[in-house]
This record gives sequence, structure tokens and C-alpha cells, in this order.
Amino acid sequence: MWCACSLLAKSLKPRKPSHLDHLVQGLRPVAAPRRVFSIKSTLRHELRARRKQIDDTRRLSLDASINHFLAEFIAEQRPHTIAAFWPFDGEPDLRPALAKAAQQGTQLALPVVIQSPTGPSLLFRQWSETSKMKHNRYGIPEPLDSPEIPLADIDLLLMPLVGWDESGQRLGMGAGFYDRTLQPFKQSELPIRAGVAYQLQKSPRVPLELWDIRLHMLLSENGWISFTS
Repeated sequence: MWCACSLLAKSLKPRKPSHLDHLVQGLRPVAAPRRVFSIKSTLRHELRARRKQIDDTRRLSLDASINHFLAEFIAEQRPHTIAAFWPFDGEPDLRPALAKAAQQGTQLALPVVIQSPTGPSLLFRQWSETSKMKHNRYGIPEPLDSPEIPLADIDLLLMPLVGWDESGQRLGMGAGFYDRTLQPFKQSELPIRAGVAYQLQKSPRVPLELWDIRLHMLLSENGWISFTS
């Protein structure tokens, strides 16, 4: 079994005050659902807008840095299987680093949206640059006929997100796909849950709901942050 025993980590530095601070001031660890929903919706709107304002030149530079750190991590840690994501809505494009990983023998997977008894969820199918793809209802490409890879067989799960905070709390698009999928693994060390985002997506605090799944790590253009002890 693959084990990331020497995860790259980066110390958290004191942050500067943010204009988003007023949204989360006085928020309890698990606040009233309506208030949490409102705050998350506002954060999601502001952080998505902030990400979309990145111009093409700057985005290429940021993505190059993220891919550098990801490729370095994969070369050092040698995970057997990585589940990633197709870039959507201004998310970082990880395909250059994933292509290198495939050349090194790493098995890759992408998520596929499914309907589960508890609501929309995800499964993961094997993916390569030659895989047949189809667009899901959100317009995101998914592997069409590739073999399914059980979540228990995935070593590193690279997760897209809209926002993140210093505690490892993740703000997604709001559909709860990853939270539902990861519930059976909430207390597990594997797969390693690594969010991928730009530094400008950092929030003073992301409100916590009972079903939310925290990240183990985060990768940005500045490198890796570990939220584990």
C-alpha cells in the first residue's frame, strides 16, 4: 500500500485582513443552516468572480507553478493511482503534470457524476489522453467507457474547489458531490484529500456543516500546505 510518509508541507503564515472577514465574524463552528447557506452562497459568488478575473497570461503562470509542484510531489511520493479533475469555471489545469505522471506509470482517473440514493455523487473512471469522453449535464468532460476505479484504490484525490481556509475547510460549487462520495472515508488517511486552488481563493473562514469533509492538504501556486498534524 502506498504511503505518503513525508508529505510536502508549508507553515501557515499570518494573513492580512480581508474584505470577506465581515461575512464570517461571530460565526459559530456549526451555525444555523440558513445562515451557513447564505454565507456560503455569498462567498462562492465572490470567490468565483475573483478567480474569473485572472487574465490569461497570469493564469498560465499560476498553472505552471501548480503543475511544477504537483509533478515534483508525484515524482517523490510515487502514488500508484491519482484521481484528478477536468478544469472548469476557471479552475487550475493540471493536465501537464498528469501527463508526466502517466509517463511514469501512475494510473489516472477522473470523476463521473452519478445519482446515488442520497443524491448526486461521484465515481471515478480510469482516464488517459486517449480516453473517449462525453460531456455531463454541467458541460464537464467525463470518461465514457473506461473501467471504474474504487475510491479505496485511489492514493491521491486532487479536488477542485471555490474557496479554502487555514483549517482545511473546503468550499465547493454547492452540489455536495465530493462530500457525499467521501463520507465513508471521512476519518481515513487515504485517499489523501488534496484541494487545488489559487491563493486568491483563500477565505478568512469557510463555514462548517456537519457533513463537510476537510482537506488533508492544499496545492496552490505557492506550493503545498498540510492540514494534518
